[in-house]
Amino acid sequence: MQYILPTLALASTVLAQCSNSGTLTIASSADASQLASCTTYSGSVAIETGLAVEKDANGRQKLEVTTVKRITGNLTVTSAHDLSSLTFDSLQYISGFELGDLTVLSVLSMPALTEVNQLNFTALPALQNLEFGNGITKASSILITNTGLSSLMGINNLKQVDTFNVNNNQALQNISLQVTSITNSLDIEANAGYQTDLTTSFPMLETATNMTFRNCSSILLPSLANVTQDLGFYGNTFETFSAPNLTTAGGLIFVDNEALTNISLPKLTTINGTYQIANNTLLKQVDGFTQLSVIKGALDFSGNFTDVQLPALSQVQGAFNMQTSGEFDCSGFDELDKKVVKGKYLCRGSQTSPGGVDSASSTSSGSSASGTSSAGQFQANLPAVIGGTSVMAGLLQLVL
Repeated sequence: MQYILPTLALASTVLAQCSNSGTLTIASSADASQLASCTTYSGSVAIETGLAVEKDANGRQKLEVTTVKRITGNLTVTSAHDLSSLTFDSLQYISGFELGDLTVLSVLSMPALTEVNQLNFTALPALQNLEFGNGITKASSILITNTGLSSLMGINNLKQVDTFNVNNNQALQNISLQVTSITNSLDIEANAGYQTDLTTSFPMLETATNMTFRNCSSILLPSLANVTQDLGFYGNTFETFSAPNLTTAGGLIFVDNEALTNISLPKLTTINGTYQIANNTLLKQVDGFTQLSVIKGALDFSGNFTDVQLPALSQVQGAFNMQTSGEFDCSGFDELDKKVVKGKYLCRGSQTSPGGVDSASSTSSGSSASGTSSAGQFQANLPAVIGGTSVMAGLLQLVL
């Protein structure tokens, strides 16, 4: 009994050190040693802004924590302006991981880390790479903004993520992930100094909820089959885009992609929201949607295109807007009005200021089917639903 009691006392002391209903604040190497006595720490950990750790000749600080494998709460390091190196050599799991306003942090070493719930990296201008060993494979939310990272090696083997947001990383050249699904949203924008050299690749991605791409020079989505909300491309510099296996999208948007000349979505059949193409300067032909049949929102095209082919189109439940500065034959589209198109209909070529679905158009002829030169072509299939709809039903649709 005399040996058991001290042992129990020691165990309770260790348990107390390895658990905290609040937050353990590391202000010194001694505090770090306390954390190192645990393999699992139940609680959150914050590293003090005014860290009392020895500085090198350049006034930089290094902090290393050993042993601990799991932190069930958050690990937060913000505004420690002299911290240049942070190492957790055994850490495998963190619930939340936040680094912010660490202006000289250049070394982040966590070679065993494989899983986080939320990762939030903000304002880390000196951090050029992540030393995460085999890398993180599972995360709920990732935000990386305003860092010096040139690649995302360390999270590139990510298999599962809910939210992925990478923006304003001026040195970033490539994003390549192995995820198969994105259950909430993906946002990639304003990286690589707004230049034309950011490439993105998601070779295994099959399903996503919402995806936004801006300022990318290439986007590879070879396996993507379904996007339940919007798939949007804004201000990118790629010349061609293809998603060979995409069958359905909530909304599909191509806006201000100045170098875009070709879009190919050969298996796309249904868009459950808006289908928008606007201000893509070099896009003259829209002919890569051979199976597109149903648009449950609006069709909204504006630009300087001269050829649109939608041979399988059978239903547009919202408005239909087709405005171009190029010569364009609207006669085929006119046949779809009230038969296929349920909302407001407008088709005009040779516009000086072609606009979107809610804009007023300007034209030299004032015709709804101007520009009937052979340079402007249209192909569409009047669907079987036309013959199966009674005259009375058509009148009711006009009234409604």
